[in-house]
Amino acid sequence: MIADFIRLGLLAVATGLALAAEPSPLPPSGPPPALPVEPLPALPLDEPPLALPVDEPPLAVVPGGNLEQAAAETRAISRSGMFRVSGGGQAQRSSVALMLEQRKEDFEALLRDRDTDAEKRAAKRAGFFENTGGGVDPFKVPVDITIAAGPGKRPVDYGLVYTADAFVLGIRIDPERGIDHDLLERAALTVLLYERSLRDVKPGEFTDPLVVRPWLVEGLAEAAKWRTGRADRRIYEGVFKRGGGFTMDELFELPERSFNQLDGASRLAFRALSGALVMALLEQPGGRGSFRAFCGEAARFSGEMPVLLRKHFPDLNLSERSLAKWWALTLAKLVQPQLSEVLPIRETELALVEALQFHSRDEDGNAVNRGIEEWQTIAALDAGERGEAVRPAEHALIRLSYRRFPSYHPLIEEYQRILRDLVNGETDEIAERLAGLAEQRQIRVERALQARDYMDYFEISRARSLSGEFDDYMRLKKELELRPRPPRRDRLSDLLDTMQKVYESRQRR
Repeated sequence: MIADFIRLGLLAVATGLALAAEPSPLPPSGPPPALPVEPLPALPLDEPPLALPVDEPPLAVVPGGNLEQAAAETRAISRSGMFRVSGGGQAQRSSVALMLEQRKEDFEALLRDRDTDAEKRAAKRAGFFENTGGGVDPFKVPVDITIAAGPGKRPVDYGLVYTADAFVLGIRIDPERGIDHDLLERAALTVLLYERSLRDVKPGEFTDPLVVRPWLVEGLAEAAKWRTGRADRRIYEGVFKRGGGFTMDELFELPERSFNQLDGASRLAFRALSGALVMALLEQPGGRGSFRAFCGEAARFSGEMPVLLRKHFPDLNLSERSLAKWWALTLAKLVQPQLSEVLPIRETELALVEALQFHSRDEDGNAVNRGIEEWQTIAALDAGERGEAVRPAEHALIRLSYRRFPSYHPLIEEYQRILRDLVNGETDEIAERLAGLAEQRQIRVERALQARDYMDYFEISRARSLSGEFDDYMRLKKELELRPRPPRRDRLSDLLDTMQKVYESRQRR
């Protein structure tokens, strides 16, 4: 059955192939008519060929993208907008603008009336970076600062430029040897005083030169340091003990050129006395408001300074020496150390020697101070007498414990225990304990000297500029040699002159 189906399929395929191989018959009417063909138009030979698009090369990628870049900022403007710094590098401009703005805030804080608690809380809520207008009042004259090196120029210079329409204050900084921050601070305070004096003056009416005496600039700088806790009390202590060397009239009349010629010690004394005077004025009744008015007129005033002070501080008219008294009292108050002021090792040693003194009496009943090395004499006294002799030393150690150098804390505690044992009559090991304490104190002093010497070496080996103290010494020595000595007419001088003449006459022989 299956074989039959296969045979039928093969027969059908063969028949189809035979029919496909035969040609198809023509129709009875003949071949079909030919269709007309139109000729194609000829292309003009003079027409240029079509240009094919060419791929352009890719653009080079530059840092920051291919967009147009904004021009680089060449100025730094302080937060208040008063100081506009140009020149130098970007970091240098920014640091100068920040420093000048800080000096402006310190200056205005001295003139501002004391803040109330509500104002302090509001300022704290406002945040550090928000300008809340906390100054005394807005400025009216801007200050342009230029950082540019130049041969033969001063490290920091300042001045005033004005036209018929406006004032412009300027500061020029020479960064060749680095920026002198002390000179820049003095220049900033000077231009701030200039600016306050120019607020009520029209440029077309300005004729008088501006002059700010050094005492006012130095006094403001010192008062700002005391307000922020950066002042050195030891300078005031030295001036108070040895005398400042400047009277009030000399302080007022010293010009800028003479101030620059002062030696280092005289300049420190001048700064301390100026700071005490400014703080004495600020402590007057209504002193802040009066001092604001005084600063607004100080740079344009050409008369005697006491006249201007009495104008703005009428309470000083009560006595001719009332300002001098306020000045002396303020200086004495600044000398007093704070309870939390830590003494260095040397001062701690001196204070410890002074504290370990026993107050007793000799055989004649006279008061005698004995050091702790004479403890055996105190141990031989009665119990009541021992307590009376040791009590001042115990109180002195308690006072010293607040200000001692930190490494002396265990030593002072051991001395306090020794004093208690001495009062109670327990003297078996006092000699050994005192010897151990003396050895530990000696070790601390030697280590402090080594640390001081190393710090001096470190500072000297990495110094990039001269302090000028040796130049001050040589200038003072030369001035003393050239200064004529006052004639002396006392008997001792006459005798010495006679002996000198006799000696010189014999030398010639």
